[in-house]
Amino acid sequence: MNRRRRKETKKQGILSRAEEKWNPLYVKMGLVFLAVSAAALLVFWMDNTQPFPQDENGSSVVSRNSQGQGEREEKLKVQIGDTEEMMTVTVGEQEYTQEQLDKVFREAGEQLEKLVLGENESLDEVRSSLNLVSSIPDTGISVSWEVDEHETMNLQGELKTENLTDEGTLVKLTAVLSYKEETAETAFFARLYPPRLNQTEKLLKRLDEEIGRMDEETKEDEYLSLPSNVDGIPVIWKYGRNFRALGLMLMGAAAALFLYAAELEKQKNRKKEREVQMALDYPQMVSKLTLYLGAGMTVRKAWYRIAEDYELQKEEKGKREVYEEMLYTMHEIQGGGSEGECYEKFGERCALPAYKKFGAMLSQNLKKGTKGLAPLLKQEADNAFEERKSLAKRLGEEAGTRMLLPMFLMLAVVLVIIVVPAFFSIQI
Repeated sequence: MNRRRRKETKKQGILSRAEEKWNPLYVKMGLVFLAVSAAALLVFWMDNTQPFPQDENGSSVVSRNSQGQGEREEKLKVQIGDTEEMMTVTVGEQEYTQEQLDKVFREAGEQLEKLVLGENESLDEVRSSLNLVSSIPDTGISVSWEVDEHETMNLQGELKTENLTDEGTLVKLTAVLSYKEETAETAFFARLYPPRLNQTEKLLKRLDEEIGRMDEETKEDEYLSLPSNVDGIPVIWKYGRNFRALGLMLMGAAAALFLYAAELEKQKNRKKEREVQMALDYPQMVSKLTLYLGAGMTVRKAWYRIAEDYELQKEEKGKREVYEEMLYTMHEIQGGGSEGECYEKFGERCALPAYKKFGAMLSQNLKKGTKGLAPLLKQEADNAFEERKSLAKRLGEEAGTRMLLPMFLMLAVVLVIIVVPAFFSIQI
């Protein structure tokens, strides 16, 4: 039975290895690689076995680009005797015969009448700019233009609407078609009109004309009187909308948001400074309390002693957050608060884990008796001093990191002081 199981296990292992070997993904990858390799070999074979094209006389030939597509370069391998070299042959485009060129010029002239229309429907009524093309597509023919009325249209086909009248202006357009050295001319006429205006645009145009007339008539007056009506329609004048008030309001909102963000950042910094200060003062405070307990004082009396000593020296040594909280706790106890609860509240107000643990320790030992509290506090003081060393080291590293930017700025200033005089002292 065991031998049979071993055979089955061995068989399953062989099958699993075979399945892993013939994973469908690997099979697909192999098939894709083989297909691409086969295609590459086929292309290589075609490129290297395809005979060079020849004409009816047996001469090797290279096809040209059609008219208008320009010349191209063909890289060919040439064998001269026993020597083979690579050579770049420049093949010019195919050119028109004279008969073909005459036909192409004629067809291009007919095509131009449609190409130049742009947004207009016909040359009999042109109210927007014409599209004076510079070439005929797919022919190699370039086009230059001549206009007999430059006051109404420029050589780019743009209308000068201020010089157009409702009666229309007839303009002769001459297109000079060029191909290589050959040229041909074709001419056609276009009647130009001012753009169509809606009712509002007409009234604004009339109003502008009236303002211009009144300005001309009252040049010597102190003020320009604006028209009160146009074509019998009353006109009321107002100052344009001024967005200064909105701008001021947005600036005020931005300033308020900035002040809010600055205040949040200031509070965050104050909180961080408070936490750092309390963390640094923790070992000293626990050590003082341990010392007084070792001298035979109760927790409350030792607490009061530390708080009162701080209150006497505060003006001289400055404000320390942990001792402020001890003063507050002393006043709470003196006001009738439960001593244990006051110690726990002290830890909560300080908010650091070490102080919470310290407050809970004092509260529990009051319930069980103060026996054994001094050794616990001594051990806590030792641990706190080790943590203070780590904190001081971390603060030193942060201060060093903050000094990097000023140091780089000083380096840049020194480089400028050295390089600039040296640069100006170089005589070219």
